[in-house]
Amino acid sequence: MSQLKTTLSFTFSISALCIALYGHFTQPPGQELTHYTQLGEREQLVSQNEPLTTDRPEESEQGLQHIQQLKEQVRYLQERVLELENRAFSSPGAAQSLEASVLAILEEKEQRERAEHRESNPVYGFYEDLPDDYEMRLKTDPEYADKLSKQLQQKVLDESLPVIDRLSAMGQLQMNMYVLNRTQMDTMSYDTVDAVIKISRGQYDDKLRVQALDVVAQTPVVDGRIARSLLDIVEKESNDYMRATAAEGLMAQYYQANDEQYPGLKRQLANDILKLYNNDIDSQVYNLMQRMIGDEDLLEQIHKDANK
Repeated sequence: MSQLKTTLSFTFSISALCIALYGHFTQPPGQELTHYTQLGEREQLVSQNEPLTTDRPEESEQGLQHIQQLKEQVRYLQERVLELENRAFSSPGAAQSLEASVLAILEEKEQRERAEHRESNPVYGFYEDLPDDYEMRLKTDPEYADKLSKQLQQKVLDESLPVIDRLSAMGQLQMNMYVLNRTQMDTMSYDTVDAVIKISRGQYDDKLRVQALDVVAQTPVVDGRIARSLLDIVEKESNDYMRATAAEGLMAQYYQANDEQYPGLKRQLANDILKLYNNDIDSQVYNLMQRMIGDEDLLEQIHKDANK
C-alpha cells in the first residue's frame, strides 16, 4: 500500500511539474501577444507570430534550443510517469497490496455497521456474528446446545456485565429455544426472565427498557411472580407502549396457564385481568384492556376462570 501511495504521489507531482513547465515556456497558438521592448529612447513592437529577432542572433538560437530541451524533458517525464503507473498496477505485489487494502476497508465498514446495528437493537445484535452452521450445530450437537445455553443464562444473570450484553444473551437464548423447537428449558427459568424484567424497570434509557420488556413479554415461562410484575408495569409505568406490552404479556400468561400444571394460577390471572378491565380510575388502563380483550366470548371465559 505504501508503494502504491508513493507512486501516485510521484505521478501527481511530475504531472504538475510538466504542466507548469510547459505552460511557462509555450504559449497558446492563434493568440496575438505584443511586447514592448525599450531600446534606448524608442519602442519596437514585436509580434508573437513573427520570428524572434534580436540584435544578437546567437542568443535567439540559444533560447530556441533551450525551449526544445525543456519540451524533450517534459516528454521524458511523461513517459516515466506512464512507466511507473504501469509498474505499480501490473506487478503481482502491487495488485495483492491493493486488494488487501480494499478488503480491509470493506471489513472496517462492515464492523462499523455491525456495531451500529447492535447499538440500535441490542437484543438481536448478536445475530450477524453467528457462524453459518450455527443453527444446524444446535440441532445436531445437544452437548454444544446445552453448554451454550448455560453460558447465555449466566450472562443474563451477571449484573456486572453491560446491559446491552445481557439483553443480547437473552435474545440469543430465546432464539435457541425456537431453533430447537422447545417450549421449556432449564436455562429459561423464572430467574432469567425476572432479571430482564428488572432491566425494563431500572434506571436506563427508554430504548433499553423497552427492548428488555419486548424480549420477555411473550416468554414461555409461566409464573405467578412474572404475572405480578407485568401487572405492576401496567398499573404504574408512564410509558404507554410499555404498559401495552406488559398487558399483552399478562394475557399471554393467562393463555398459557392451565390448572393441571399451575394450580390456581389461571384464576389469579383471570382476576388480575378483570381488575384492570373494570378500572374506573385510570381511563388509559381501561381503554387498553378493552382493546386487549375486545371479544364478549373471551370476556365471558375470563369471568368463568375467575370464579372457579
